[in-house]
Parts: sequence; structure tokens; C-alpha cells
Amino acid sequence: MKKRSYAALALAASIGFSFTGEAFAKNLSDLQQRQQQIQSQKSGLESTITEKEQQISELQKKQDSVTAEIRQLDGEITKIESQTRIKEKEITETEAEINELHREIEELKTRIAERTVVLEERARSIQQSGGSASYIDVLLGAESFSDFINRATAVTALVNADKEILQDQENDKKQLEAKEQKVTTQLASLNEMLADLKKMQQDLSEKRLAKNKVMKGLVADEHEAHEQRLSLEEEKSLLSSQEASIKQAIKAEQERIAEQKRLAEEAKKKAEQAAAARALAKAKSSSPAKEPASSGPVRSDNAPADAGGLFMRPAQGTFTSGFGMRDLGDHKGVDIANSVSVPIVAAADGVVSRSYYSDTYGNAIFISHSINGQVYTTVYAHLSERLVNGGSVSKGETIGYMGNTGRSYGQHLHFEIHKGPWTIGKENAVNPAAYINF
Repeated sequence: MKKRSYAALALAASIGFSFTGEAFAKNLSDLQQRQQQIQSQKSGLESTITEKEQQISELQKKQDSVTAEIRQLDGEITKIESQTRIKEKEITETEAEINELHREIEELKTRIAERTVVLEERARSIQQSGGSASYIDVLLGAESFSDFINRATAVTALVNADKEILQDQENDKKQLEAKEQKVTTQLASLNEMLADLKKMQQDLSEKRLAKNKVMKGLVADEHEAHEQRLSLEEEKSLLSSQEASIKQAIKAEQERIAEQKRLAEEAKKKAEQAAAARALAKAKSSSPAKEPASSGPVRSDNAPADAGGLFMRPAQGTFTSGFGMRDLGDHKGVDIANSVSVPIVAAADGVVSRSYYSDTYGNAIFISHSINGQVYTTVYAHLSERLVNGGSVSKGETIGYMGNTGRSYGQHLHFEIHKGPWTIGKENAVNPAAYINF
């Protein structure tokens, strides 16, 4: 008989059906129904993964948009900063010009003050000498015509000098007022422009800060969406593994049905032959030969013995942690520890749906079981070594060795039972202590 046929027989024995066509059909129908459920779950996951990818794409588009806005704001900030430096340079130059104007203003004030002294002395002199009459006396006192001409020329020069002093005094005063007005207006204009530029620079910086905050949020949202998509991808991968194992179980079941039909036909023929042989033996007074006794399977001294029930204890050791809430959170399984690396055995007949290394579980093995029409999944985590990567396994068969891999704090086996498929949320997890005496 082929090895696959033996696996099919073992699976049939674990399911517990009688070898009737009705039982075969029921078991096969259950497996096919479970396969359809997994395909439906995968379809839903694929739809959700597509939605997550669309969400990630939209978040990336928003990031591109915000990046473009930040780039534009940076350009405007750079432009404003450049204009600010130019205006600050102009203010520095204007302040230097103002200092020069202040120096010129001080010179003008000095000249005006000096002229004021001269004019005051001239005024006192004219007042003391009788004013304009003194000029006439000077002319009338001429002894000759040439002396008169000389005296008239001198008087005219004095009068013109007075007029020139007064005109210079008036011009300097106007120049002083103009320069003071120019300095005040120019400085006020520059300071106003500089204040406007700094206000614009502050507004742009605040907008830049706001855009950076938005970008930080978008990046965080994208990271979370990526994490969710990876979780969905892992769940989809596990469903695919379980679907493959169920397909293998369906195939094995179909082969088992065919094999049992063949065995039934052979048994019928053998029964007929045995009946004929007994009749012949009776006639010849002969006794039937004894069947040789079969020996039980050989097990390792360190492997647990099967105590009966749906599931057996998966490893020898000390029961250290049960199912439910504990300090580290909701514990969806039980822990068995041992000081040495003991064999880990399959808790029931089944098909290996996944054997891989996980960051959390470490070396882990998932096995799918179909027992009495119900699909179960068992999980064996933190193994030091995995001996199976796929295919059928028998109850009590060594599948690996106890270890301390993944997120583990000491050598132990983390063991889970799920009534149905394993999911990311572990909604189907049940307490192993309900099936196994620890």
C-alpha cells in the first residue's frame, strides 16, 4: 500500500468515522466546505489588501502634494530672506548716509551760528552808528570825485555783503530742513519695509511648520497602513497554507475512499474464501492458523505517551503558564518548559499547513486537523529545530525539538489549539487544557 494511502487511513482513524460510504462522503464534504470558506476568507483579505494599497497610494500622493507645497514655501522663504538681507544692507548704508548727513547738519549749524554772530555784530554796529544815515555821511565826506567813487564802491560792497550773508543764511537753513526731512522719511520707509519682510518671513515659517506637521502625520499613517497590509499578507499566506493542506487532505480522503472500496472488495473476497476454507477445514477437521501479534510503535524515552482523547500532550516538561490573561497580556495558549531539549510531537493526526521562522513565534509549525467533521489548527512555537516542512503527520510523531527562539524568555514550548483556522486576531483560540490533561 502506498504511503499516501496509509496517511489517508490515519486521517480517517483520527476523524473517527466508520468505513461506510455515507461517512466518507460526509468527511469529504466537510473538507470541501472548509476549503470554500478559506477561499472566501482569502477573497475578502485580497479585497482588504487592495484597499490598503489604494490607501497607501493616496497617502503617498498627499505626501507628494505637501512636499511640493513645502518646496514652494522654502523657495518663498529663501526669496524673502534674500530681500530682507538686501533691505538690511540698505538700512546699514542709509544709517551711514544719515551719519554723514548729521555731520553736514552739524557743519551747517556751525556756519549758521557763525553768520548769526556776524549779523548780530553788524546790526549793533549799524545801530550804534545811526543806521543807513552813516553810509550817507561816508559819501558826503568825500574830498574829491574819485574819493566819492571809492567811498560809494565801498558802501555798495558792504551792503551786498550783508545781503549775501543773509541769503546764505536762508539757503543753509532750507538745506538743513530738507536733509533732516530726507533722513527721517528714508529711514522710516526702510524700517517699514523691513518689518513687512520679517512679518512675511514669520508667516511663511509658520506655514512651513504646519506643513511639516501634516507631512509627519501622513508618514505615520502610511507606516501604519504598511504594517496592516503586511499583517493581512501574512494572514493570507497562512490561509493559503491551510488551503493547500486541506486540498492535500481532500486528495488523501478521496484516495482513502477509493482504497477503502478496494479493501472492502478484497475483504469480501477474502471472507468468501475464508468461508470456503472453513467449510473445507471443517470437513477435514483442520484448525485455523494463528495470526502473528503486532507490536506497538517504538517511542523515544523523552517523548510523551498518548493518553487518549482528541489531542495528546505535545511535550514532556513542567506546565508553566496557562491560557488567558497574564502580566504580558492575553495568552492564547499554554507553555511547557524543560531543562533539556525534548522532542515535540504532533498532538493529533493532520497535515502540516506551515513550517517557518517567525519574529514572534520563532521556529513554528502549524498543523491542520479534521476530527469528527471539525477542522482544528494546532501551533507549536519557539522550537530549536523543525523536522517537518509539509505533508501528513501522525499523532505522537516527532516534528521538532523544544527551544528558545523568537520572543521567548527561556526554553519552552508555546502550544495553541484553534477550533477552526489560525487568524491574526486568534479569535478561534481555545484552552488546550479542555482537551489535554497537563
